[in-house]
Amino acid sequence: MAIHGDLFSYPLPEFLQWLDSSRKTGTLQLSWEAGERKLFLLSGQVGATASDGLRGRVARLLSLPKLAQGQRVLAAFDELTRTPDVDAAFDAHGVQARWVRDLGREELFAAMTDLTIAGRGTFHWTEDADRTGEDWVPSDMSIRELLFESLRWVDEQADVDKALPIDAMSVRALSPPSPSQPLMHRIILGMTTTPQNLGRLRLSMGVSRSSVTRRVHELLRAKLVEVDGAPQVEADPVAEMLEKGAVLMREGQYDAAGIVCGLLLASDPADRRVREFARLVQREHVAALYSEMPPLVVPQLVQAPQAMVMLKPEERQIAGLISGTWDVSTLVLASPARELETLKTLAKLHRMGLLNLTLPR
Repeated sequence: MAIHGDLFSYPLPEFLQWLDSSRKTGTLQLSWEAGERKLFLLSGQVGATASDGLRGRVARLLSLPKLAQGQRVLAAFDELTRTPDVDAAFDAHGVQARWVRDLGREELFAAMTDLTIAGRGTFHWTEDADRTGEDWVPSDMSIRELLFESLRWVDEQADVDKALPIDAMSVRALSPPSPSQPLMHRIILGMTTTPQNLGRLRLSMGVSRSSVTRRVHELLRAKLVEVDGAPQVEADPVAEMLEKGAVLMREGQYDAAGIVCGLLLASDPADRRVREFARLVQREHVAALYSEMPPLVVPQLVQAPQAMVMLKPEERQIAGLISGTWDVSTLVLASPARELETLKTLAKLHRMGLLNLTLPR
């Protein structure tokens, strides 16, 4: 099935939500004045993105701060034509695959932000996910994360543009890059040891203005760069906590990310960034738990009275529903608790050795 249309009639965030809820597999092609992007989806995950010259830009970005030799990066991309294992292809050439994924994600965040703000362009969706012959790089994230992060960029773009309105503004690093910093921060700090204006920096990096200005704004907020003519930028505690929450989520620490969400929602439940992030964390946590406890497996309770005493009353109530005939999906429907809480309880019981999981006959 193929679908095509324009992004004025069908805004990009709404289309991404449809793809996410449908768990689609295929290729989304987006075209506008800035060129063309392709997103390759597998069951709601964005496995890769492609655009003209993207691999060359990635190689240049990694070579500018001397993180990797450009020729090695391009050789690793060539290796991908012979092996589907991304990590093995880059490891073979001494390049860290996580850097390449980070730059693929950066490309997507900036492109989705630009398209959402512009509200123009066209899309074409097809269920053919073949990447052969495409200039693709891995990105490996869910559509939900892409949607949340790009909407956060859109919400905060006005503050970025207010602080950095023109390309002639000069940027100078106040500290050297550190391995603990995000990749784009390291690249920009390495390139601005001597002052560079925003326009030259953007052209040297070969990325969009929204990407460069956002990362420079983050560095300005952290007092790691100075920008001639820029106003004093105070730290945004909500943005900082959202960034930390996003890191926790990518590391699979969903409970910790949920605590961050709870604190932010308590302080400002009307903030769209916070509400979207809370939904993202819950959906990603549910998806991770279903990978541990597939919907069709049948839990069977192991009788261990001493261990059952250690459970909370609501956990014992969920455990009481386990009959040995109902699968996980049925238990979720029958449980008085929310889907997430039910799945967390089942996963806890399994880790405690109180559940055996069997496939239906």
